[in-house]
Amino acid sequence: MDKLIKYSLITAGLYAGIRAIIALFFYDQFPIAFLAGSLSLEQMNEYRARVLLPAFYLTLVYFIFRYLLGKNPTSPLWPIYVISVSFVITQIIAFLTFLPLTTETVRMLILTLFISFVARQGHNKRKNEIL
Repeated sequence: MDKLIKYSLITAGLYAGIRAIIALFFYDQFPIAFLAGSLSLEQMNEYRARVLLPAFYLTLVYFIFRYLLGKNPTSPLWPIYVISVSFVITQIIAFLTFLPLTTETVRMLILTLFISFVARQGHNKRKNEIL
């Protein structure tokens, strides 16, 4: 399980890093910087506005709330877990309200659930090492 957690997090980190570089420096060449699939540009813009940005803001609200309560994350993986759970919540709400069920959107939900599971398992392991 330790190797699965390590390799999964390395893969997710590399993917996120590549996507961040594409989004920052090559946005005009690749206007759809998050999902490459059959979604049109209008659908992708709606996906960003109704799923990605709310997930970012939910994560930000959570960490501000934790800071105001005086609590710190118990491991470095906790923020990754919170981000992925926020993303899962916004994806599920999007499926219920507007988002069409396509293979790309379902694949992203499954991938996000997997990352949430791996980050939670890694957090539990790291938390036990700290304590």
